[in-house]
Amino acid sequence: MKLQVLPLITASLAILSLPLQSEPSGPPDWLKEVTRLPPGEHANLRPVHLDYTLAWNNRINAGEFQISIDKTGESQTRFVGDASGRSTGFARMLWPYDFRARSLVDETSLRPITFQLREVDRTEESSYDIIFEDERQVFTTTSKKRDEAARTATNRFSFDFGQDVLSSAFYLRSQSLEPGQEISMVVTPFNKPYLAQFTVIGSEERKIKGKRYRTIKLDAKVGKVNPDFSIKTYEKIKKTTLWVSDDEYRIPLELQSQLSLGFVSARLDDLKWLD
Repeated sequence: MKLQVLPLITASLAILSLPLQSEPSGPPDWLKEVTRLPPGEHANLRPVHLDYTLAWNNRINAGEFQISIDKTGESQTRFVGDASGRSTGFARMLWPYDFRARSLVDETSLRPITFQLREVDRTEESSYDIIFEDERQVFTTTSKKRDEAARTATNRFSFDFGQDVLSSAFYLRSQSLEPGQEISMVVTPFNKPYLAQFTVIGSEERKIKGKRYRTIKLDAKVGKVNPDFSIKTYEKIKKTTLWVSDDEYRIPLELQSQLSLGFVSARLDDLKWLD
């Protein structure tokens, strides 16, 4: 399972090189609806370590990942997120997979600075390095199949308000999250941009791993941004739902994607404050 904490758990994606993006003749309607509000009142977060379990139908453990979030630098003006994970159990027999990721996010704007991802499966090692500039994102992708030479490609996506996985989580949780509120973001988890659209459903008490939480429930839709700026949706993904804690910290507690053959979920196992 590839790491996606906010649009997480969408689909296993093949590693393809992204063509150089050309400017559309006019902005598509979805681009006009991307949320550009400033960070909200929940922008700050204490340093924290989070453990999650991935499961199929809440019965079969399929993987695990950990995320640590802290501040870095002398001025303490950047959030740094480190994550790692792996497939486990029967899923690992079918698909051995490991990853490590690191993200730097500006504390004031909640805008991403750099994102790095390294992943290894049965046949291939891949790395993704993304630099977020004012008007574009620059992707460098390196992949190496067993017994083959490494291949490296650098591509660009022209967009002035892109997010990585961590910054999108920070930005989402910072907002007021009132029932009915809609938040739309362009998120790049690997080397391709995706449109992630969230709708706040409302408050809900939910039991997760035997513990009851007051949560905010959000529905999500995710689609890939094609080179022509059209959106590719996934018919096999029926519904994606996210629950975050209904408190000052807005911790992601559970993400569930309903697929045509069941559902996969990421659920919080453990939380440790680091300060």
